[in-house]
Amino acid sequence: MPTYATGDRVQSCTGDLDLPDGTLGTVDHVHKDYADGIDVTFDDGQRCNILACGLDPA
Repeated sequence: MPTYATGDRVQSCTGDLDLPDGTLGTVDHVHKDYADGIDVTFDDGQRCNILACGLDPA
């Protein structure tokens, strides 16, 4: 699984209908605890907290 840092470009791969796979975004914050996820602002304006397994590098 990739490691992410603030400012990295990512794409969703959650399988969630509200956030289609391949939606591009930018990492805002990576929490120290894996279970706390990664804060991402997606290009469509959505701000989400997602586990790393729900993201791919863009």
